[in-house]
Amino acid sequence: MKRLVLGITSPGSSPLIKGQAAYFKSLGYEVFLLAPEGPKITSYCQEEGCKHISIPIVRTIQPMKDLRALLKIVKSLREIKPDIINVGTPKMGLLGITAAKLLGINNRIYTCRGFRYEHENGFKKKLLMGMERISAAFAQKVICISGSVKERGIADGVFPEKKVVLIGQGSSNGVDLNLFNPATVTETDTLVLKKSLDIEGKFIYGFVGRIMDRKGINELYEAFVQLYKEDNEIALLVVGGITEDQVSDPELINKFKAHPAIHWVGFQQNVPLYMSALDVFVLPAWWEGFGNVLIQAAAMGIPVISTDGTGCKDAYKVGFNGLAVPVKNISALRNAMELYNAN
Repeated sequence: MKRLVLGITSPGSSPLIKGQAAYFKSLGYEVFLLAPEGPKITSYCQEEGCKHISIPIVRTIQPMKDLRALLKIVKSLREIKPDIINVGTPKMGLLGITAAKLLGINNRIYTCRGFRYEHENGFKKKLLMGMERISAAFAQKVICISGSVKERGIADGVFPEKKVVLIGQGSSNGVDLNLFNPATVTETDTLVLKKSLDIEGKFIYGFVGRIMDRKGINELYEAFVQLYKEDNEIALLVVGGITEDQVSDPELINKFKAHPAIHWVGFQQNVPLYMSALDVFVLPAWWEGFGNVLIQAAAMGIPVISTDGTGCKDAYKVGFNGLAVPVKNISALRNAMELYNAN
């Protein structure tokens, strides 16, 4: 039986590979997942029928912890002897591909899900770019999940074009049309939600994702506050947990809570229900690998506003289902939000 190893840095990234382990198992592969401990990983492996190899890996750069994680990956791969390894997300991409290269494992694939170095400066940018270049150099193939990630990587010298694979028009992991479908949410459920949040009759903007700077959450807050001063018949619904070490304004959540028309509901399992309450979906992200939440909103029949940033612009079509604004441009974002409300 052939063996396949998948790898991710965070349990929260398990939706990015949903269905993949089960698919390859159905083809006769024995599938292993390199990932840290966590309930989401346990559930994923149980549902998909793969074996979890616990790796003490962290997202941030911590040399001693990174070395321990690398050694554990080397030990695990030596025991598994995989026929294929496919790892993604920056840290697992770097350590997993490096370990596979050291062991001489063939069929080394790095799935590139965007570039953390974008919008960084100085030494940190050089370090993060260097990590991506090592991952790409040690991989035999690099799967880019969007056309703009491919273009950015080639332009920045991260990888040569001959190594790159772009599947179709790109995608993070597709969209479940059985889940993200307006027909799955009743009008009654949507109305009950709106009443519970006291937003019935309002024009509702929405955001779904991790609360962090690079998602453009600060720009969204500022744009909405400006709009609200002129029109108090609007509301902003924010769905998602906060990534505290990646939020520069420690008072952001308190600002959400203090504003009468901003409703932060934290992480929610039933995303389609919350999307059903929206008039417009807004993702002013600085960059993405692929703006998967944008195609989820589109599947729910909701128009979108996003940026022209890497990985964002691939997930919607200007003039068809969305409007584009420049990255970090609060004025343009405000105007786009106002335009939807006026029309």
